[in-house]
Amino acid sequence: MLLHLASHLPYFSAVAKHLSFSKAAEELSISQSSISYQIKNLEDKLGFKLFVRGQGSKVELTTKGANLYQEYAALERNFNQVLADTQLSNSRTHLEITAPLDLGIKLLTPALSQLEADKLIVNLDLTDTVIDLKQSRFDFSIRNKTDESGLEYIPLVSLRNVLICSQQYANTQQVFSFEQINANHRLIVRNASRSNTWEQLFQQYGESFHQHKNMQVINNSFGIYQAILANAGIAILPEYFVDESNYQNLYVFDEPLNQTEFYLAFQPSYVAKKWASRIKDCILDSIKERMGVCDK
Repeated sequence: MLLHLASHLPYFSAVAKHLSFSKAAEELSISQSSISYQIKNLEDKLGFKLFVRGQGSKVELTTKGANLYQEYAALERNFNQVLADTQLSNSRTHLEITAPLDLGIKLLTPALSQLEADKLIVNLDLTDTVIDLKQSRFDFSIRNKTDESGLEYIPLVSLRNVLICSQQYANTQQVFSFEQINANHRLIVRNASRSNTWEQLFQQYGESFHQHKNMQVINNSFGIYQAILANAGIAILPEYFVDESNYQNLYVFDEPLNQTEFYLAFQPSYVAKKWASRIKDCILDSIKERMGVCDK
C-alpha cells in the first residue's frame, strides 16, 4: 500500500502543514493545479476525503486526514532522525527539548555544555505548559507524567521535595512540625485548588488541604523562594531549588514528602532512543556534580 501512496504523500504533507493549497504549491515550487491533482489521486486511492474545502482558500483536515498527517509526520521525523544518525560521528546534532521552567533553569541549563561536548546542541524551551509532543516541533519533553499516549518514556530522575519556611518565621510563629500548623500560618502555594504534594501531606495527618484558607498563591518557585526568605509563610519546594548558602536562614521541617519523578518523553524510534540515553547520561552527570543526586 505504501508503495502506491508514497509519491503523493509529500504533497499531502505540505497542504496539511499549511492548510493551504497555494502555500503548499509555493513551498514545493509547483502549480496549485498540480497539488490538487496529487491530492485527488491520493484520495481516490485511499477511498476517503483528506480535506474539507471551505470558502476561498480555507482548507481543513478531515478526521481521517488529521490521523494520516499525524502518522506521516512521525514517519517523516523518524526518517530524518535515521539520516541524521548516520552523521552523528562526524557532525553535531541539534535537538529541541521542552521542560518545566524551574527544573530547566536549575538543572538542565548547567548540563548544556556537557551535552555540547557530546556533540548534542540542545535548544531548550522552558515552560510549565504541557506540550502535545506529537504535534510539536520538539524532539523530547521532560515531564512528571506519562499520560500522553503514543510516546516512549524513560525514567530520568527522582527529586526530593522539602517543607520549608524561614528560621525567623518558625521562631516567631512557634511552628516546627506539620502538626503545629494551624489557620494562623500562611501556606505559600502554586495553586490553591490543586496540589498533589500538599494534598498528600495533609492526608497523612487526616486533614484536608482545601480546608486551610490562609494561603498565598505564587505560581513560580522563584517567587515562592523569595517569599520564604521574606518570612511570608511555609511552602513546599524541590530540594534542588534551595540554595545551600541560605540554609542557615531557613527551617526545613522533618516531614516525609513524596518525591517527584521526571521522565524523558519522545516519539518511539531507534535513533530517538539512542539520543535519549545520551541526554539522560549527560543530565544525570551534571546533576550529580552539582548536587549529589543519584539516578534511579
